[in-house]
Amino acid sequence: MACTAVLLLSGVGARRVDAENTIAWTPDLIHSRAEFTVAHMVLSKVWGHFPIRAMQIETRPGEIIPMKISATMDVAKLDTDNHMRDADLRSETYLDTDRYPTIGFASTKITPIDTANFTVTGVLTIKNISKTVTFPVHIIGKIPADGGTRVGYEASLHVDRRDFGITDNRLMEGVLFVGYDVTIGLTAEASSSLPFKK
Repeated sequence: MACTAVLLLSGVGARRVDAENTIAWTPDLIHSRAEFTVAHMVLSKVWGHFPIRAMQIETRPGEIIPMKISATMDVAKLDTDNHMRDADLRSETYLDTDRYPTIGFASTKITPIDTANFTVTGVLTIKNISKTVTFPVHIIGKIPADGGTRVGYEASLHVDRRDFGITDNRLMEGVLFVGYDVTIGLTAEASSSLPFKK
């Protein structure tokens, strides 16, 4: 299964974490979800999505490039607009959501590139298998909102589903039925009560 997951963070307010001198942004999960795409043989792709159960972003005071990012995705609620396909993806052949209902990510290193771009390295966990991944993130923009600041982020990365124990290699007419490549895209919108700075 190749999949694209898009994470949308939308946060309202923030609290200060004095011990680490960071700002913890509180996501609005109503505006958060993950989207994915999977190659179907060599003919097309299948798109789907699943909700974000939890999301955390921490920055230094006055900054919008995060120090830490983590997320939990409710993959058991994935939706591809086809009930039979959804059941197949939730089965033991693929995501085995009865035993592994969530996908998790936690950053271990964030490296600024410039004022609008940074890279994130972290641990992605699917089916209780954890692998280190690195991907670029772009700051889409920022605006003043609700007396504070609202920021948007976007990113993408590729992983091989076989690295996470999803090894089905069935063929149809000599062609791999479901592709191996996984493309994960992250789109994040977060708000802070901190004053807006141009």
